[in-house]
Amino acid sequence: MGEVFVGGDPFLAQGAESEKHCAKETGAACTGLLALAGKDMEVRGNSDGTRVEFRLYAFETAEQAGTALKSLAGKERKKSDERGDPTQPVTVASGADETDAFHDDATAEAFMRIGAVVAHAYTTETKPGALEHVAKVQVERVRTVAGKNAGY
Repeated sequence: MGEVFVGGDPFLAQGAESEKHCAKETGAACTGLLALAGKDMEVRGNSDGTRVEFRLYAFETAEQAGTALKSLAGKERKKSDERGDPTQPVTVASGADETDAFHDDATAEAFMRIGAVVAHAYTTETKPGALEHVAKVQVERVRTVAGKNAGY
């Protein structure tokens, strides 16, 4: 994605800081959270407002990650509904173990569970198919970094 997108440095949080952020984002306790990380990116030149945000939440178990995925996706849907811009489901073939994706008028989001990791990809002002592309990139990266012994 570096050919098209540029962005700031990635961030990483562990311990109490990560638990506090996760609870705020998901509306859940985030039991078993080990760490969270993220990176925000924009299209080079950013003349059209296109933006992509990635968040990763690493848990001790796949079950804990699944619970967090459901809470995070539910909270984001609720926020969209409260803005008066209800979400519409989107089918995203991300390659993840579990995927929940949707869009509204200006944004599209995919929430994916890859083993014990939850990946959240958020896009603004993107063309159709862009969400699936960034979701696949994220899943591939998590699988590459985690290796074959990561509890898949």
